Amino acid sequence: MAKDKKVKFLRWQDLKHKGTSAQHAAVKAAAIAELDRMGYAALRKARSLTQAELAANLSISQASVAALESRTDMHLSTLAKYVKAMGGELQMRAVFPEATFNLVPPVPAKPAPKRTARRKAA
Repeated sequence: MAKDKKVKFLRWQDLKHKGTSAQHAAVKAAAIAELDRMGYAALRKARSLTQAELAANLSISQASVAALESRTDMHLSTLAKYVKAMGGELQMRAVFPEATFNLVPPVPAKPAPKRTARRKAA
């Protein structure tokens, strides 16, 4: 009968110094690329939030969070609220081969004050 082999678990401290700086950069780039492909639910889970917790932050129901996460199209204002409820900030960029531009959404104009009808003097 073969002896059971003990599994040795490595600590992060043991691993982080191994490999070249190029390998570290490649791993970091791959991790960032994976985060870029992340869906809404995966982003929420990466932030260690449940749908119920996020719903409470947004003052909506858990079912509404589930519906948001399954959408393929969402208003930017809704997405900004979703990200803010997780403690983040939504930023937009337009990326072209020659340059990248940070896009700032326009500030909505304040509505004109409502006028009240004046009574005519008799």
